Amino acid sequence: MKMPPYSNTRPAKIHPLLLGSIVVNALLLAAVGYYFLTTKTKTPGGFGGAGGSGQTQATSTTGTVEALGRLQPTGGLISVFGPPGDKIVKFNVAVGEMVAEERVLAQLSGEEGRKLKLDTLVAKIDEADAARKAINASKEAKLADIDAEAKQSLAGIGQDLAIIDAKIRVVDAQKARAETELKRLTEAKTEGVNVSEQEFEALRLQLVQADGEKSVSTAQKEKIVIQRDQSGKSIEAKKASVKAETDRALALVPSGSLQTEKISAERELLDGKLRAPTAGRVVRLLAKPGDTIATQPVLQLANTAKMSVLAEVYETDVGRLREWLKKAPVAAVIDGRALGVGDKGELHGTVSGPAKISTVIARNAITPLGPREDADRRVVEVEVDLDAASSKAAETFIGLQVRVRFEPNK
Repeated sequence: MKMPPYSNTRPAKIHPLLLGSIVVNALLLAAVGYYFLTTKTKTPGGFGGAGGSGQTQATSTTGTVEALGRLQPTGGLISVFGPPGDKIVKFNVAVGEMVAEERVLAQLSGEEGRKLKLDTLVAKIDEADAARKAINASKEAKLADIDAEAKQSLAGIGQDLAIIDAKIRVVDAQKARAETELKRLTEAKTEGVNVSEQEFEALRLQLVQADGEKSVSTAQKEKIVIQRDQSGKSIEAKKASVKAETDRALALVPSGSLQTEKISAERELLDGKLRAPTAGRVVRLLAKPGDTIATQPVLQLANTAKMSVLAEVYETDVGRLREWLKKAPVAAVIDGRALGVGDKGELHGTVSGPAKISTVIARNAITPLGPREDADRRVVEVEVDLDAASSKAAETFIGLQVRVRFEPNK
């Protein structure tokens, strides 16, 4: 038997680094395959599923819809802002305290200055009112003096007119008597009675004197009447001058501008107080005494009497909720074991109608806690109103992350 020829060929050796790289790559491929296999076959967690952590956002195989959510007041958080530049002297409330609407929540450094400004304006308005009263009183006094002077003047003129009228009547009577006597003597002479010419001359002289005296008296009367009319016009002119002087003085006294400034100061004083815009509970103080107020809120209020859950439902599950709502409101169970509510640690609520479901699809704001969970999802916000007992239990856990299970109508 012939032996094969001898060969010096030896099996090739693999370098240790290359062998290690091959092994690592094989393990990575196995891990990736296992990850995809498990993520496609696992059931959602949170209410007894295989996920364990309860943070998986997916449709349950049992017909329910599960989602993550956060506890919140139904009306949301109300941020209270103060006047920028003021410093917080002290808070009048504490976290957890219930406050009434319009209650002053803190004392601010600028309140004294705003109060002093308002007091100054009030004092100026009082001074202006006093000045107007003094001006009007002076006007009335001057008008009274003018009226008294006019009354006295007119009274003297009236007396003078009465004397002249009496004098004219006497002259008229004397003239009438002289004319009668002259007529009688003329008739007597015609009948042959001897009448001296001196008697005729004396009567004619009386008539001339009577006419002269009447003319003088009439002229005096006309002069006095003119003086009376001029005196009346002078009196009216003096009154008009006093009124014009009063109007000028009153115009110099500020009125409307002070009232406008007062209204503005009252508004500043009111707006400068840190007041509760609505009744509610103080849930958070965002500043401390001594801080200067800027553009950030000082504290936050919330009406915790009615709580809700803002759930982030996966975009493919929203259609099912809308279909369920066509029949009746949809019940929801919230995992509240962190709250210590009941034996199961659950809260209960209801989606009352389609208006509670947002029409916007957005990226999730709540991130699952599991390392292998999908941290980037497209979700729709759904508001779940909690019942009275659940609201009471959840009122001090605002912002708590919870798990929500929506159950179909039976």
